Parts: sequence; C-alpha cells; structure tokens
Amino acid sequence: MQTITVDIGGTKALFEMHFGDRTEQYKIPTGEGFGIESLTKQLYELESDYGLVDYRLAIAVPGLVNNNQLISSKSLPCLNGLSREDLHTQAKTILLSNDIDAGMHAVLNPKHDCELLIMCGTGIGMAISINGKIFSGASGFAGELGHCRVMTESGEFGLEQLASGDSIRVRGLKNPKDLNRAGRYLGMGIAWAINLFNPNRIWLAGGMMNSSDYYLGCVSSLKDMALTAPLSEVKIARVDDMETLVCRGLKVLLDK
Repeated sequence: MQTITVDIGGTKALFEMHFGDRTEQYKIPTGEGFGIESLTKQLYELESDYGLVDYRLAIAVPGLVNNNQLISSKSLPCLNGLSREDLHTQAKTILLSNDIDAGMHAVLNPKHDCELLIMCGTGIGMAISINGKIFSGASGFAGELGHCRVMTESGEFGLEQLASGDSIRVRGLKNPKDLNRAGRYLGMGIAWAINLFNPNRIWLAGGMMNSSDYYLGCVSSLKDMALTAPLSEVKIARVDDMETLVCRGLKVLLDK
C-alpha cells in the first residue's frame, strides 16, 4: 500500500512517500501563512507526480488535535480548523495527529510504565506514554509543558518564552552562555515532569537539541533540580534521526 506521511512544522514541512521498501522525501517551507489551500496544493502535485490513488495519508501538525481535527495551532494559525473533510485528495485513508504524539509512537516501548518525549523546536511540547498508550488528558491538553510559568529576575514568563527555538531566534541568542541558560530553563521544566510522572525514559528531540550548549544546559539543570529517587530510575537520550521522527511515528499509526 502506498503511503504519504507529512510532518508540518512552523518553518518547514517534510513529506515522505513510502512505496514498499522505498521511501522518498520532499520538503517545503511553511510559516504563519501556510494554510489548508497550501497543503491541498502540495498533496495534489505529489499525487499527480507519483500517480497516487487510494493511498494512505497521515498528517501531523503542532497544536491541539481532537477527533482528526486541528482545533488550535499557534505556529500555523491558517491551518486552524483543518479536518479530513477539508483535504480533497485521492487518499483512501486520512489520519490527522498532533506532531509530538505522533513522534512518541516511533520511540515508545509498551513494556515501560511511563515514557516522555520532550520536543523543543519552534515551540516546546511533551508527549506522555503510559503503558504503551498516549495519555492526552480529559480534553487533549496534557503535555503543554511550554505554557508552564517560570519566575525569573526579569519577571514571570512561560517556558516557551524563555527556551523555545522561536524565542531564541527572536531574541538573537547566539553566544554559548545564553544558549546554555535557555537550555537550563527547559531542564527545569523537565525536572518538574520527572517529579510528577516518575518516568522510565525521557526522549529529547527538536532542532534545539542539536545545539551542544543548549543540550548540556538542559541535562545539567534537570539533574540538579529533579528529585533523586525518580531521577535515578529514568534514562535520558536524544532521539536518533530527529528529522524523520514524526513521519516514522505516523507510519506506525497507519500500520496499526
């Protein structure tokens, strides 16, 4: 069965076309103006180029997704309201997912009691797996780590305002000390999660994890701030091949 998986981020989208054992990739820029019409156009062009009919399609987006509809996305406001019915494609099956929840499916181990996937790219988010199943809370809002508040010497801020890739870009933070400090703020948030969930494993992903100064600040901070008992039980690792993480998770979802 032919498959397209799509990871739509705040700055770019990755399309992966799966043809048996062969996979091809295609990338396009996105941004705040990227909307339903833009997505439909790209899918139409891929269908025409590859002769795709009755294929399986899975799309991941940053934001709150409920019942295969994007309710709200801060980084992609023009996609708000996107549902399967809006995509006039040749796909036989269409699945719409939150990007971090999709990524979790690529790495989770159902043998573990609890795993967390922390993603720091344009924004900050967290996926939670309990006994191999995604935990999204009563109405899908579980894991909004980036909106936790932090008191600093300059005032009170959301974690995304202090440590997200978008915040770092807007503020022009480039020197190692500033990047390390931003990473330490994220580490503080992860320490809260360790204390709350007592996870077996934490996966770290997203573009900011490619910065050694940021990453080292993050890991150092969480080790300083998490309680000793739950910290001793958790294994922390960066995700291999972060760029394809979400598409790999979408493929797992389609194959279920």
